[in-house]
Amino acid sequence: MADRVVVLGGGPAGAVAALRAAQIGAQVTLLERRELGGTCTNRGCIPSKALLAISALAAKIRQADEFGLRVSGLEFDFPKMQSRKDEIVTRIRGGIESACKRHAVNVVPAEGHLDGDSVVVEGGQRFPYEQLVVCVGTEPSGLPDIDMSQPHVITSDGVWTLDRIPERLLIVGGGVIGCEFASLFAPLGTRVTVVEVLPQLLSGVDARTAQAFQRLLQARGVEVHLECRAEELSYRADGVRARLSDGAEVEADLLLVAVGRAPQTRDIGLEEAGVKVDPRGHIEVDQYLRTANPRVWAAGDCVGGLQLAHLASAEAGRAIENALRPALARPMDRTVVPNCIFTQPEIATVGLHADQAREAGHEVKFGQARFIGEAKALAEGDADGYVQLVADAGSDRLLGATIMGAHAVELIHEVAVALSDGFTMAELGSVIHAHPTMSEVVMDAAQQGHKAAPYLS
Repeated sequence: MADRVVVLGGGPAGAVAALRAAQIGAQVTLLERRELGGTCTNRGCIPSKALLAISALAAKIRQADEFGLRVSGLEFDFPKMQSRKDEIVTRIRGGIESACKRHAVNVVPAEGHLDGDSVVVEGGQRFPYEQLVVCVGTEPSGLPDIDMSQPHVITSDGVWTLDRIPERLLIVGGGVIGCEFASLFAPLGTRVTVVEVLPQLLSGVDARTAQAFQRLLQARGVEVHLECRAEELSYRADGVRARLSDGAEVEADLLLVAVGRAPQTRDIGLEEAGVKVDPRGHIEVDQYLRTANPRVWAAGDCVGGLQLAHLASAEAGRAIENALRPALARPMDRTVVPNCIFTQPEIATVGLHADQAREAGHEVKFGQARFIGEAKALAEGDADGYVQLVADAGSDRLLGATIMGAHAVELIHEVAVALSDGFTMAELGSVIHAHPTMSEVVMDAAQQGHKAAPYLS
């Protein structure tokens, strides 16, 4: 008899867990209280990239004169932008639905609660399991000093239903979400202000990159306030007025709260089932993604760490394989996980960045090259940014990389493969790259680290 597997949550983690379990031969039930695809497909990764693509095109059109093109009267049809975004979301979600049907996954549109060896939904229907995978994801966090019920206060979820481009946008939070939305709206003509309590934007990247990105963001007209809070808020019929802790006053049509996301693990019976949940709501798992209950596994954003759809999918696949094939169980390795930030310009990292490598005790060496010296980057008008490789000074083994610039989120995967295979910087630099391409800047950086780059060393 096939193992009965129940999966809670149908996002990037839950869908992969369900589909992989079905491929292995399990009888699978997937419970999702909203839409298949979860936050990523419906309210995160996919809709944001659809709108960011339009924003990037608008930014490029504003450069038209540099290319000898005369363009006037750039106008925005925001409802049509939103409609295009919705069509893309629907197509991606439809692909997930089709895959579940193809693999005979029983999709139940309901919220599940653990009850003994079953998951129960409203109405009392029970779904017994031999193995349960919890992939319930996260939801936008609010702030206690901000009235989140006000009509002009939104989280990232509220962006997808806007019917017009805001003239003035105040973003509280200068992390990935806040900076991506700043990059989205500024080229559309919005006057954007970002308020961040920490000393730098994008706390997950190294200080040099954060500072360089901030300069580019400000050059695009975005106002940035670091080590600052929105202390006094006045809610009006037409927007919000904020007094900041540095004394500045900001008026905005919308206040976007982008201060992170919280796991949706409360009140679904986890603790009663013997699953440990930490004070922040994250499910505690071992290196095999098993919880304190040996029949319950967890993956994705709800276990903490980097909140990345691709990592969630990888964890879910590993969790269900470990659950159904215990003799072949493997620990989850998060050493090489590309982290992509879809700002303008894009930023991508993998492995350790410069600051992390030093903190880990490495004596480091760097290989660096800027896009401004690359012919294709100049031809395309995308010369901002650079590639920085980090290696151990003694062994020359690559430790990580940071790329900021056009196509950074694509270029980073070359370094990810090199890291996975244990390349040295010299070995990466010895790989012939086509010319002229954006990717040869990776080769240039590796060669520069050995003072062997013909044009840089």
